[in-house]
Amino acid sequence: MPHEFKSSITRGGGILTPDHITIDQNYVTWKKRNKFLIGYDTISIPIEKISSIELDDKIWGVDISIKSIGSGSIHVKCFTASDAQKIKQLLTT
Repeated sequence: MPHEFKSSITRGGGILTPDHITIDQNYVTWKKRNKFLIGYDTISIPIEKISSIELDDKIWGVDISIKSIGSGSIHVKCFTASDAQKIKQLLTT
């Protein structure tokens, strides 16, 4: 069962272009509507390739950095603290 998370508008996330994180059994996927509002930009990383997960607490939200070995990285901003902790828990277990 995939888990889906979205950046929070109340924490400063984009109204028209929020960041989406989807975690399933094999992949973590970032998806965001592009700046022209026509399509989406996406990055998928296999969970077994993840090397580190960093949470950066700020006053108005949490920034998340997911780094991998050879598959790129994902940087998202303006998530709630509870969503960020849940994402980290899902990816480290």
